[in-house]
Amino acid sequence: MANEQHTRSARVRPRAEPDRSAPHGDPRDVLARLTRGTDRAGRVTHTEHLPPRNGRHAQWPDRIRPEVIAAVRRAGIDRPWEHQARAAAHALDGDSVIIATGTASGKSLSYLTPVLSTLLDGAEAPNGRGTTALYLAPTKALAADQRRAVTDLAAPLGTAIRPAVFDGDTPFEEREWVRQYANYVLTNPDMLHRGLLPGHTRWSSFLRALRYVVIDECHTYRGVFGSHVAQVLRRLRRVCARYGAEPVFLLASATAASPGDGAARLTGVRPVEITEDTSPRGETVFALWEPPLTEYEGERGAPVRRTATAESAELLTDLAAQGVRTVAFVRSRRGAELISLIAQDRLAAVPAPRSPAPATARARHPAAAPGDGDGDGDGDGDGDGDGDIHGLQELREHQEHPELHGLPEVPDLRGLQEADAAAVGSSTGGAPPGGASSGGASSGGASVRDASVRDASLDASVEGADTGGASARDASVGGADAGVVSGGGVAGGPVPGAGRRGGLSSRIAAYRGGYLPEERRALERALHTGELLGLAATNALELGIDISGLDAVLITGYPGTRASLWQQAGRAGRAGQGALAIMIARDEPLDTYLVHHPESIFATPVESTVLDPHNPYVLAPHLCAAAAEIPLTEADFPLFGPETGQLLRKLEERKLLRRRSSGWHWTRKERAADLTDIRGSGGRPVQVVEEGTGRLLGTVDAAAAHTTVHEGAVHLHQGRTYVVRSLDLEDSAALVEEASPPWTTMARDTTSLAVLETEAEVPWGDARLCFGSVEVTNQVVSYLRRRVITGEVLGESKLDLPPRTLRTRAVWWTVTEDQLDAARITPEILAGSLHAAEHAAIGILPLFATCDRWDIGGVSIALHPDTLLPTVFVYDGQPGGAGFAERAFHTARAWLTATRDAIASCECEAGCPSCIQSPKCGNANDPLHKRGAVRLLTELLRSAV
Repeated sequence: MANEQHTRSARVRPRAEPDRSAPHGDPRDVLARLTRGTDRAGRVTHTEHLPPRNGRHAQWPDRIRPEVIAAVRRAGIDRPWEHQARAAAHALDGDSVIIATGTASGKSLSYLTPVLSTLLDGAEAPNGRGTTALYLAPTKALAADQRRAVTDLAAPLGTAIRPAVFDGDTPFEEREWVRQYANYVLTNPDMLHRGLLPGHTRWSSFLRALRYVVIDECHTYRGVFGSHVAQVLRRLRRVCARYGAEPVFLLASATAASPGDGAARLTGVRPVEITEDTSPRGETVFALWEPPLTEYEGERGAPVRRTATAESAELLTDLAAQGVRTVAFVRSRRGAELISLIAQDRLAAVPAPRSPAPATARARHPAAAPGDGDGDGDGDGDGDGDGDIHGLQELREHQEHPELHGLPEVPDLRGLQEADAAAVGSSTGGAPPGGASSGGASSGGASVRDASVRDASLDASVEGADTGGASARDASVGGADAGVVSGGGVAGGPVPGAGRRGGLSSRIAAYRGGYLPEERRALERALHTGELLGLAATNALELGIDISGLDAVLITGYPGTRASLWQQAGRAGRAGQGALAIMIARDEPLDTYLVHHPESIFATPVESTVLDPHNPYVLAPHLCAAAAEIPLTEADFPLFGPETGQLLRKLEERKLLRRRSSGWHWTRKERAADLTDIRGSGGRPVQVVEEGTGRLLGTVDAAAAHTTVHEGAVHLHQGRTYVVRSLDLEDSAALVEEASPPWTTMARDTTSLAVLETEAEVPWGDARLCFGSVEVTNQVVSYLRRRVITGEVLGESKLDLPPRTLRTRAVWWTVTEDQLDAARITPEILAGSLHAAEHAAIGILPLFATCDRWDIGGVSIALHPDTLLPTVFVYDGQPGGAGFAERAFHTARAWLTATRDAIASCECEAGCPSCIQSPKCGNANDPLHKRGAVRLLTELLRSAV
């Protein structure tokens, strides 16, 4: 497996597109230029060289129609790779199959050839639609990208292949055509849940002929979201059976541990595994990068490293000045805006090369499959995560004290540009004229773009709840705010979000969720054609969208899973050329651990996908939705799982379902599909509204509203700062006013936890490791105002917000008095030692479970009323659990050993964000005791099994 995860950086075929970036040379040389000087060289903690690999060809199965093979050859692909041919053969045999190979290994062609061949057979039926196929993508942007790929590949087949996107952006007048005539429908799980399945009678002719269900990027369906999608797919199988269809599932995934097991949990069908990647790969140089310590002190005097965001902006600036086409991945929307803003600001004085005549890029090469990535919860695959406070602080630092970011001065960049001028001038271009508009990014806090953001969820009809992603249609959008690039859209339009201050700034932009659909399409086209040289992007761009032809990738912080890390790294690399990938560590435990333990990345298998479709909090609303589609009977129990019967009785008691002789029926007026949000956001999103104008700025998940948009909170949106004047929980609205206070805000909360049931217990000597059900009560009680630059606490304000209760699953461990004595833990340092161990354990857990630290929570207490012992709890942050705590229980020895090692190896004296301080601690990281945590974990692990 260690070798398998390294198969991620070569395209199957070079893209036929204009190459407007500079010949970047060997990736080793690019890295060497980035690390000139003792200061920079010391930031690279490890460099891994992944050697190139030759591909192995095969022949298409004889049952693939010759017209399809001819169309594939017309696209420039004479023969498939061995894994493509194997997958196609299984699909034609009627076997469900999962293709878990590296980025750009041609997974889309693996399923497209059998699908197109079967659809061509069905086109000969009297009604012209004897077979159909359904494609599911986690985001609308990916579905739209795939529609273009299918359209281009199937063009020689004429009207026999009729692909169409069906999502919240599809005009109502087009939807009936899709239902009646399309034979390859591309959609997302949200639309399947809210639109297609509840209205299945209108889709009867499509569902009756359904032969294949393609599930792209299936490794993104994890945690609560994955559990919901698993139940949606079971509902789909049930409805298909009603019409006499039993579709074959074709799944595409990043390399993962036990992909067949994960696919079986997701679909309920055991697939054939295709895991050997036989496509070629160029050399990849992969560097681990740790930003330096600064002279500043953080909370409680802790040393502070330079932020990964600032470091990424500096590297993007340097790479752009060298003419190296680069994408900088960052986890939050605000981070993407900030990296773009800083790089544009620094590159404004660097003259852009003269643009060559515009060229039109050829369509995407279908053999080069979309990449693989994981989404973190919304409709466009990205989220705000921990970007709120830190993004605001970094923006202010850049505006008021740009020297703190250590960015090179313009003369240095100009010299670097001159050194590469000949190469850059010969191949780069396509940038809009410098100074085209004064509305671009500036150091004064102006919006990165002038177009206001509308709430995408308002555009989703009752049939489509996907709130983000790209438009499903290619209608041209005119006007300056449409932002369509020259050479890729409406001639002469600016690239959305690109710098407008002249120089190379015009070739740097940001890509994230929340943009208008036409803006996202224009950004993708600009990257395809070479119009853009550098892009700061959330994982909305990670999810398989064709962004081939890059020279380098910057990964701003560990993206949460090894699968996502390798998928992002695999975005770089042209056929026959090397690629550079750099992971820049954030100042937190997991990132610090990884850059100093490279074997955890390069010699460790990719993690398994974690999901629990039988979670009763997930299953119950889907049983209601299924009953509304077709009355439930006992024959459905095996499909939905062992909890079905018990849950149906409870739903009867709550009068959500009514039992009759024919089964359980949904009898209420409300739509049953509206009972749950499959993205697991925890309720109706809170709308952020500008008080003076009534303009909708965006939304915040209900679960995060108490901590991020409480009264008095400082809120960052598109480079502008706002202060929340009021939060109305009943109407789900936060009124904000634009302001620039010299502080950030941080919510403080109290959390209590009660053990409901202990389901498993393992003795570790006198200690106990447990897993079970818990009830967590959390209340945000106040917020701190902290000075932007120094972090100094300026004051605390009380809040009157209601408590929130969560029933979930947790892993916990207890220690005895004798173990505390052996570890030299006195009563004075007990609470701090437990608290520090809890923080670090939460920070390291994503290395062992496919979660983010923001998906889980923790509580530590010196004497817990249920255990009567010192106890540390780590719990899932979703009702009913998400499988993360259970995974922690089963890997506890390795997990807590890595936790102890991460704390012990940190060079700080008493604790810092790299080891035991948490960015989400409601107690302001007090108390914490670093040495006590190391001794405590050492004693705990002494008898671990």
